[in-house]
Amino acid sequence: MSRKEKKTLAPFIHTEKNAPYIYLTLIAAMVPCAIYGAFYYGLRAIVLILFCMVTFTLSDIIFTKIAGRGGRGEYFDLSSAASGLMLALVLPPDTSLIAALAAVLFGSIVTKQIFGGPGSNLVNPAAAGRLFVSLVMPSSLLGYAEGGTEGWFMLRTLIFGSKGGEFHDYTNCSFPELITGNFPGMIGAACATCVLLGGFFLVMRGSIRTYAPIAYLVTLTVFFPLSNVLERGKGFGYEGYVAFMLASGVVFVAVFMLGDLTTMPSRFSAGFFAGMVCAILTLVLRAFLRPDTALFAPVLSVNFMSFVLDFLMKTLSRRNLRSREVDVR
Repeated sequence: MSRKEKKTLAPFIHTEKNAPYIYLTLIAAMVPCAIYGAFYYGLRAIVLILFCMVTFTLSDIIFTKIAGRGGRGEYFDLSSAASGLMLALVLPPDTSLIAALAAVLFGSIVTKQIFGGPGSNLVNPAAAGRLFVSLVMPSSLLGYAEGGTEGWFMLRTLIFGSKGGEFHDYTNCSFPELITGNFPGMIGAACATCVLLGGFFLVMRGSIRTYAPIAYLVTLTVFFPLSNVLERGKGFGYEGYVAFMLASGVVFVAVFMLGDLTTMPSRFSAGFFAGMVCAILTLVLRAFLRPDTALFAPVLSVNFMSFVLDFLMKTLSRRNLRSREVDVR
């Protein structure tokens, strides 16, 4: 084999899409969602976003010093800021800083740092932190208040939380309201237009695996009528489908959590299967659990399955190749 052929066949090791690049593009993709949240909910949303990003970064830095991993420069990859921003965007606007801090610490320490830091976490830190406070502090996450101009003056909810504003009935919203996020919802996950803009940016930059998100959204569409039957005995049909897809946060989950390069399967078949499983779990759980729990619990479930699915699909592909080998001796 010539020297030129060796260069051609050499394994592709280096790439410009390193960790800092990937997390920077992820943050940039979530900027439209953050701008929407700041515009609709005002200063309280801005404070929550900055608080989650700063505390998540500080928590990671402090813990990595304690663990003695500070010499490897892990935290220049912006993963902490990206996780903090993602967590803030899936919180209700009237979430108290105490509840936000609990979510940050769980996502940073328990789901990320204990397993070795950036790139070693088994589950999405933002989804884990959000689910944690949903289960442990459920009353602190019912602050689905209206937006508008008065949102700039409601900073008291950041300290005392909100007593009202439970989950909004999205089925009564018009299509323009649904597509623009003009209704009470999570800070940055309610506006489907902003989420799709971020997803398009990630696709263009090559910082997302699309097979799990596509499988997730397609499965939600196909099996949604069955979910209607499970949920309070509704009829078999697509009543409420548009409102669910645009307002429940499933588009945000598909783009920013199921497209994750760290916690989702790397192989096409494994990722596609994981997306289908996540969708089916979401449709089943929404009939029995709180909407936020039904949204984020399936994400963590498929995160735990990712390694096993990748291993199984890799093993099956190897067996398939061996079965086609021909002994020429």
